[in-house]
Amino acid sequence: MVGAGHGGAAQPTALPPSWYVDPAAHELERRAVFARSWLFLGAASALLEPGACLGATVAGYPLVVLNDRGTWRGFHNVCRHRGGPLVAEGPGTCQSLVCRYHGWAYGLDGALRSARDFGDEGPVAEGRGLFEIRVEAWRGLLFVNLDLDAPPLAEGLGPLAEHCAGYPMESFVPGPRSSHHLAANWKVYAENYQEGYHIPLVHPGLNRQLDSRHYQVEVHDDYAVHRAPTRDGWVTAGTWLWRFPALALNLYPDGMCVESYAPTGPASCRVDYHFFFAPGTAPEVAEAAVASSTVVLEEDRGICEAVQANLAAGVYAGGLLSPRHEEGVAQLQRLVLAARGAGS
Repeated sequence: MVGAGHGGAAQPTALPPSWYVDPAAHELERRAVFARSWLFLGAASALLEPGACLGATVAGYPLVVLNDRGTWRGFHNVCRHRGGPLVAEGPGTCQSLVCRYHGWAYGLDGALRSARDFGDEGPVAEGRGLFEIRVEAWRGLLFVNLDLDAPPLAEGLGPLAEHCAGYPMESFVPGPRSSHHLAANWKVYAENYQEGYHIPLVHPGLNRQLDSRHYQVEVHDDYAVHRAPTRDGWVTAGTWLWRFPALALNLYPDGMCVESYAPTGPASCRVDYHFFFAPGTAPEVAEAAVASSTVVLEEDRGICEAVQANLAAGVYAGGLLSPRHEEGVAQLQRLVLAARGAGS
């Protein structure tokens, strides 16, 4: 399905307001949406050296990815003994994975190597290895998928990758990254990202740069392309892409910002910004890009948290989506419905 956000008739919102506040809805989407999708984790360069590892939590799932003598592997960061953690959050190095609770040790292949001081009849190693996840890289970006039967990453990205062909993504150098915690359901934030309707009221600085009246969201099966002319009539240099459920890829000739988000609870989410810049980019240029994105994020935080509070108040019962401005919101809601149906 392809659309450009113009024409047609207004359509009702598709998701019940309770899905933005209900713990049961949160748990279903965590498993049916995020546990079955390719999710961006960070720069692949963080795992170039054997023994390099990275601990991260995505949608409530504690994970560890690592380089096992040139092979990338991923596991749930959960010991098979009593659920203890194996590595700390963030980058590090490891020669083995040792539970920080009781000392059970696993090889970098995830197999149980020893159960510390367990007694004469220790657990049989077979069948007690770590729970695996999928790890793949694409053009310098690292992705994970908790579904071992999921299609390969290249197939999952599909035609979206073609929109990136003209950019030297592999040459971009990882820059600053930041995490932002919002008191809003992940869908509130995603819907906000998927339309430019709110720009004149929420983003005064951005509105001075863009002609938001002609902001377009071209929707495809599971991704969208965003476009907007600048105030002087020139189309903004770059490509803005969104992919369900939680990836925004903003590409420019001299760098990119990779944005991802995930639920942290029924009424909260975390938004991560990863900046990459062309070699030799002046520090002040990088700092300006980070500062500009942070201003927009804080403006979005304010309105998304206000919307979340209103949804929780129990008055709102659904509304209408603009056929001109909110086809991207409708797309997101259709995809959520489909994923929940497949995962229920």
